[in-house]
Amino acid sequence: MKSTAHPRVIERGILTSAYKQEIRQNISDMKKESLSRIKSSILSSHDKLQSRTGTVLQVSLFAIALVVILF
Repeated sequence: MKSTAHPRVIERGILTSAYKQEIRQNISDMKKESLSRIKSSILSSHDKLQSRTGTVLQVSLFAIALVVILF
């Protein structure tokens, strides 16, 4: 009995080396994108933390100077 399935359907079911390579490439690309996003997120949070720390120090110094001037 002859199979009535379309040849393309049968070919899609077989993991050819080109298909495997495409899957590996897609996974590699996703990992690179994820790492890139994580890195940019860390750098962004680091910059925000430095900005906050600088602001706190400036306000503290201003308050100390104001107290010294008033007394």
